[in-house]
Amino acid sequence: LCLLPASGFAKDVSKSMLRILDVEDPDVAQNTGVWIHNIMDSEQSLKREITTEGAGQKKALRLDYDVDSPNSAMAGFWVNLRNQDLRGFDTLHVNLKADAEQFPGNIAFQFTDADQHKAAYLVSRVPTEWKTFEVPLKNFKRIHNWAEIKEFEIIIDDINARPKEGILFINEIYVSKDH
Repeated sequence: LCLLPASGFAKDVSKSMLRILDVEDPDVAQNTGVWIHNIMDSEQSLKREITTEGAGQKKALRLDYDVDSPNSAMAGFWVNLRNQDLRGFDTLHVNLKADAEQFPGNIAFQFTDADQHKAAYLVSRVPTEWKTFEVPLKNFKRIHNWAEIKEFEIIIDDINARPKEGILFINEIYVSKDH
């Protein structure tokens, strides 16, 4: 987890961005995790690993998911934000792609604040090439206090996922402010 301004940007620009997930961070495994809705259901799973992806051999987080179950199935990847102050930021950026098969269904991006308020936003049609999804933070309507954000999650469920098993790759998650 790297809650520092991103490197490689001009001085003025670096203050306008905060990384939520940095796959190059050696502590990424300690500050992230996965969960499944029903741990007794062997038909649902989510596994994560850091891998290299693409011709440039860039590191990425690989999520192998399976929500194809006769029971209600849901799985999530979380990042511990440690009550991070996100006031002043206005846009979430998540750079991801699907494996060999396009993901035409929906996944949810979700924030949780210190008062346990959760707010999710659905995105759809994850392509097989890298795409950065940009979501205004104002779209996370149940978060009223951005001063203490505990967690960020990506959630995959059996109702919205198509296909119900596959692979998603993530190589960057950050928030930014326009001005």
